[in-house]
Amino acid sequence: MGRRGIIWLLLVIWMAGAVEALAFSKPTENSEIDPNLFRIDQEKYLGVRFGTGLTLLDETGATIPFEQFPNRPFILVPAYYTCDGSCFTVGGALRSLLKEVKTLRTVEDYNVLFISFDKNDSMATINSFRQYLGLSRDQAPGWYVTIFQNPELIQPEMAKFGYKFFWSPRDKTFFHPTVILIMNAEGRVHRYLNVMNATAKDIELALLEAKSNQFRPSETLDYLVSLCYSYNFKEGRYTVNIPVFIGAGSFVLGIGLLLGSLGIYRLIHRRKNTRQ
Repeated sequence: MGRRGIIWLLLVIWMAGAVEALAFSKPTENSEIDPNLFRIDQEKYLGVRFGTGLTLLDETGATIPFEQFPNRPFILVPAYYTCDGSCFTVGGALRSLLKEVKTLRTVEDYNVLFISFDKNDSMATINSFRQYLGLSRDQAPGWYVTIFQNPELIQPEMAKFGYKFFWSPRDKTFFHPTVILIMNAEGRVHRYLNVMNATAKDIELALLEAKSNQFRPSETLDYLVSLCYSYNFKEGRYTVNIPVFIGAGSFVLGIGLLLGSLGIYRLIHRRKNTRQ
């Protein structure tokens, strides 16, 4: 083979390799993200404490020590403020649901805290997010929209409660779960709820549970009613607590049988005395 033949052969090999590389680098069309990637093992992370020593920033640049929140239950909402869809949907859905919660009130009973997992968020994006959702301080007292003062803490802090997210350069968006966390007064994870499937009752029950013994007298009845429900990990929401109803029914039936037996005994005893 002459020199020209060798050159042509090398050129053909190079072109074949380039075509093959192009085929492998071409993104798969209609690819889907496996939702199991974002699934949180709830039972593993319940009770985990979040935010110890953490400092947040609000839309004014003021620092907010995280320790100021765990003096009452609060709803923790992971988000990012340049989101083109789901974060705004979550925020809007949560606000609508909380309007239906009548027994508990923001500020007095609980707060709502948004934290961004995007290191590029800033005071400007916080303000845009607030304006879009109508969350000005006057319109929504008790609602905090914040970023990490130290962005390097984002990943380790979010990992504490099993929250996973990643940036897709191709789609130019973050992929993340639409979950909210109900935190108790100690700043520990009490419950996970998917806000897109949750009801106002689910949020109310979770907040009542998270209040533990911090009840006002007017809330005692609501707490007793909440005992008729239990959290269903499989469905991610509260369902009627069947064992409680069975137990209550058995108790009432037992009391009824006891009282009935006593009544019959007294009736028989009276008849005997009358005959004598």
